[in-house]
Amino acid sequence: MMKRPKKSRAGLISVLMVAVVIFVVSLVAWNTFTSVFQPADTKNNKTVALEIRPGESTAEIANDLQNKGLIRNALVFRIWARVRGLDNQLQAGVYKKLTPDMTVDSIINQLLRAQPDAVAVVLPEGWRLEQVANAYAQAQPTLSNFKKDDFLKYARDINAFDAYVQGKYKMSARDKYPILKSIPNGKGMEGFLFPASYQVDLKSDAGDAIGLMLTTMNDVIKQNNLEALAQQHKMSLYDMVNLAAVVERETGHASDREDVGSVYWNRIYRPNDETNGKLQADPTVQYARDSDQTPAKYWLPLNTVGGDTASNSPYNTYNTAGLPPTPICSPGLASMKAVANPKQTDYYYFIADKDGKSHFAKTYAEFQQLESQYGG
Repeated sequence: MMKRPKKSRAGLISVLMVAVVIFVVSLVAWNTFTSVFQPADTKNNKTVALEIRPGESTAEIANDLQNKGLIRNALVFRIWARVRGLDNQLQAGVYKKLTPDMTVDSIINQLLRAQPDAVAVVLPEGWRLEQVANAYAQAQPTLSNFKKDDFLKYARDINAFDAYVQGKYKMSARDKYPILKSIPNGKGMEGFLFPASYQVDLKSDAGDAIGLMLTTMNDVIKQNNLEALAQQHKMSLYDMVNLAAVVERETGHASDREDVGSVYWNRIYRPNDETNGKLQADPTVQYARDSDQTPAKYWLPLNTVGGDTASNSPYNTYNTAGLPPTPICSPGLASMKAVANPKQTDYYYFIADKDGKSHFAKTYAEFQQLESQYGG
């Protein structure tokens, strides 16, 4: 009777062991591969907004999805998105219906088939109404119901906006948006449309856009106790916003903002014989100039001494004492804080150097020294 060689049995065992190892490795690899396609969090169905910017790459979108906790692996998303053709079909905008309990494939299907729910509109600090209106009018994807002329009409005339609100909500604009009660009769909304990054519903019209910004302004004022702080420092809320708008346009470096705020607060509320209550602020004159004739670009430097441009305008604060008739732009929170609770200084002058850094002086003689040092 022939016996099987021990060598053959050992070889068979080796083959079996290799097969087992290959199977285990393959199983682990398969499980790992398939797991990254699974939901990031099966127990979380809370919607997360995803903004896709014009020209944004699939890699950037994948990283954003992973950072927001919507997918497990950005690389896998990129590969599968390319297989599905997503990188050639994405439309810019804000998508608000994505949740962590969706699979990678479900997310790609949503992005392939859905239209954006909103558009991102970014409004920097220091813009005037016309610039804000342009940002909405030029938003991509397009706000089909937004009309720039309506926006400017409502923002400049609260009575016109009130008619819009009455028709839509059956209540007055001042009741719907309490911040409007702080604006004196006959004045517009310049300065009161808070600058921020907004996710605007694609169906929004001009009135909706204004309402969104007014609500945000109201919330910011309340949350930071700005009205009470302003009143403690001799100002109404409207005057505080008015002065903050000047500070917004005059501040080159953020670190200078509080000192810039103190200069202008001192000039209005602690006037002396040298300044005579005049702000002497170039941006107010720029505002007057650009309001007389619409420029190709707003806020360009003055070509003359401040008092010589738009010299008869009440916005020319070289020639007219006190605050300008209205705010000249939308100030941000930092500028409003700098004015509502001003830093205590004896500064009445400042000059910016070539790098935009401001240098401050208490007297005109000190200011002249700064001029000779930094140029004027």
